[in-house]
Amino acid sequence: MHRLLVVFLTSSLLFSCEDSIDCDGFDLGKEFEIAIDETIQNCPKNISLTLLDVQDSRCPANAVCIWEGMIVVEGKLTVNGKDIDLQLSTNENVSAYPNQFSTSDYTVKLIDAIPYPDLNNPHKATDKRAVLIVSKRST
Repeated sequence: MHRLLVVFLTSSLLFSCEDSIDCDGFDLGKEFEIAIDETIQNCPKNISLTLLDVQDSRCPANAVCIWEGMIVVEGKLTVNGKDIDLQLSTNENVSAYPNQFSTSDYTVKLIDAIPYPDLNNPHKATDKRAVLIVSKRST
């Protein structure tokens, strides 16, 4: 019976450690990258973020453009089980979407999209990633 208890406790510790490693997908206040159709989490704060789309109309490298273009991302933020649709942009005047969105507790800010468009090296849509920061909202 004692051996069975030791085996149970040891396996419980291993599985609980493994779950916490898989769950910490991003840290509050630090930049992170997320791919289209990817969901990442911060389990201690019960937050997850899913990126649904990245539209990148920035002037490609090796091109001459009449305007700088912009990035628009769409996603879903889930805080404590509540889903919130996100639309963020680097040019609010054109897209009508802000570059950051706040709930009562957190702010999500669009920093960049990668890879940068390049006429000589086109990227597949599946290569696109958004660079974001989720931070505790200051009151």
